[in-house]
Amino acid sequence: MTELGTSPTDSTSSIEVNDALFCEHGLEVCTKCAFDAREDNDAMMGLDPAPRAPLEMPAYYRSNKDHSIMCKAHANSNCKSCFGWKKQIVKLHKEGKKSSKNKNNGGSNF
Repeated sequence: MTELGTSPTDSTSSIEVNDALFCEHGLEVCTKCAFDAREDNDAMMGLDPAPRAPLEMPAYYRSNKDHSIMCKAHANSNCKSCFGWKKQIVKLHKEGKKSSKNKNNGGSNF
């Protein structure tokens, strides 16, 4: 299994959006911050951590009132359409399994 990275739960620069962690740049995996929240986000959604592509945060802004993260499309901090992470993570897991199967079909196990 591929290395998933270091847990960002102790990071003071992380932000939480609808139960998922992202760095201060809005990325689930950020090389600038040495931040990788894939394992934590998988666990938060009740899934076994597995190698997968990072989540992509939709366009967002911070509310002037309480500084919460709001999606630009619906101006909602709990938007199930934009911030429905579990559905997106499950899809990324399936894509990861497909790509690993395609890589293994090219040759012999010996």
